[in-house]
Amino acid sequence: MRAARAVAAVALVGLSVSGCRLGAALGAEPAVATDATSASVATTSPSAAPAPAVVPLAVVPGAGADDLLSVTRGEVQVGFAPPLTDWPEPCQVDDAALEYVPITIRFSGDELAGRLTVTITAATPADVGPIGVFFDDATDPYCQGDPAFPSSDTFWSHGNGGRTTAYVVLQDAVGPATPQGRPDVVSSLEIRVDDLRRHASGDAPLRLTAPTVGALCPDDDDAICVPLP
Repeated sequence: MRAARAVAAVALVGLSVSGCRLGAALGAEPAVATDATSASVATTSPSAAPAPAVVPLAVVPGAGADDLLSVTRGEVQVGFAPPLTDWPEPCQVDDAALEYVPITIRFSGDELAGRLTVTITAATPADVGPIGVFFDDATDPYCQGDPAFPSSDTFWSHGNGGRTTAYVVLQDAVGPATPQGRPDVVSSLEIRVDDLRRHASGDAPLRLTAPTVGALCPDDDDAICVPLP
């Protein structure tokens, strides 16, 4: 019995070898076992570049030799109140439902005064909630006017190196249908910076020249009108 099993085993081996040789003779490549792990090719999609934290909206030289005015947009924040002193008490809103974007105005001099206004456009969704503009270090309490979220606010930059920051705030931006906020609203807005004056020089108007970034307003050569990207 052992001899028969040995002969059968030899016969099977011979058949296997003969089969390989036959396949080679017919031009077929012998099968080669491969490791499924090593054979698989990892495919990774390139990650999208992160949005810049600060986006320049306007860079405008003034009429004076050393005058330079710039407007930049900071990173959009979703689900938080703007970092304003005494914000929660007078405004009485759900901070977790807010979305805001900081707008910083810088001037090469000091004591610059003016106004920033945010406006909706034809691209702004119809279901947008209230949108307000609030400058840091305001002298009046926030949200006390009518409407509580005003579309414009004034500023006076003093003692801060010519820098002041406004916060464009969207109310009711975060909800069950919009857990990530309303980027479609923010990207559709436009801002206007006008009524620019040198407060330290008796509120003399600030005259602007052609901008290197952004645009002047069609109806006012001394005002800036730019979209929020």
